[in-house]
Amino acid sequence: MYRLLAFALRIRVTLVYCALAAAGIVALGQIGPHDRWHVLHAASTNLHNLTDGHLATLVTSVFLTEGRVNWSWLAAVALLFAVAEWISGWHRFLLTFSAGHLGATVSVAAGLLIGIHNDWLADSLAMAVDVGVSYAAAAVAGSMIRYLPMPWRAGWAALWIGVVTISGVSDPSFTAVGHAIALTIGFGLGAVYLRRDVSTLPHKAIDGTSTEWVQPGPQLSTL
Repeated sequence: MYRLLAFALRIRVTLVYCALAAAGIVALGQIGPHDRWHVLHAASTNLHNLTDGHLATLVTSVFLTEGRVNWSWLAAVALLFAVAEWISGWHRFLLTFSAGHLGATVSVAAGLLIGIHNDWLADSLAMAVDVGVSYAAAAVAGSMIRYLPMPWRAGWAALWIGVVTISGVSDPSFTAVGHAIALTIGFGLGAVYLRRDVSTLPHKAIDGTSTEWVQPGPQLSTL
């Protein structure tokens, strides 16, 4: 029982997110299509809601899913989050999650505002539904580059850049831009975490060619 509790505490943020997201999915499944459409639009981080001051959508939107629920994809996201939180600690995980979701959302909204104001984009995009956790997931995936041994970092970066690129080409939209921004945020935070960890390791010399994987302890995972 103690080990189970310790494990749950180690991935506390992931468990809370999964519980709330599952509750949101179940709740949406209990209402009709018309009501579901209204709920999603009210919770969406679209330009209309944000410019009207509905900033609570920045939180509520991350727990909802548009369209048919893909449980396999959600399970993969939950696994990614659990591994990331287990390795990096809940402080860093929550920071990365929030920075990816909020940073990409606000950046996309700013781009839409400029594009619509200058008639480069359709006005209807201001009312588009934009919910889900994919921005946060992209950032978390990008930040995990810090916790990989040196030979694998380039491959990890190439893998996720390829995923985001292919997704954007197959379905070009503002969300594709958001995924690219979120992934970039994740890579940036991964670099910050690496520099911070290296700088806090006393009596350890690390040269530019070192391939040693430095795994931070809990005291190094508070950023």
